[in-house]
Amino acid sequence: MATDPYAHLAYYERLVLQIKAQVVQGVLLPGDKLPSVREMAKQEQLNPNTIAKAYKQLEADGVIYVEPGRGSFIAEPLRQANTKDIAAFRPKFDALVVEAQSLGISIPILQAWLNEKEGQAEFNDHKIAKKDCRSGCTE
Repeated sequence: MATDPYAHLAYYERLVLQIKAQVVQGVLLPGDKLPSVREMAKQEQLNPNTIAKAYKQLEADGVIYVEPGRGSFIAEPLRQANTKDIAAFRPKFDALVVEAQSLGISIPILQAWLNEKEGQAEFNDHKIAKKDCRSGCTE
């Protein structure tokens, strides 16, 4: 049985990370429409208020955008983080490294994990670029 890597988080935080993971992995692409709050609540068996909170967070994070009357859509990904976002993320990263080290996870293991993610990101970028071409692109 697979374990949920987000089990320690609130339900709306889990959904936010699941959607962000699908975007990073290329499962959800820019312009893809998300289910309505009501549909997602039914799918995930969660309260619609929880879904609405997750969608609001995703919109604030720039992962989705809302077109009133049409729905919520995946936004174009940021290609470069701004200095404000980097400064805000750094303490979280440092805390994760300290937590990992306190569990006996070495820096080389963390580096290997980051290298794996980097390889996945390159693969997903290629997949997204290929889908965006649709016609007229040559490789």
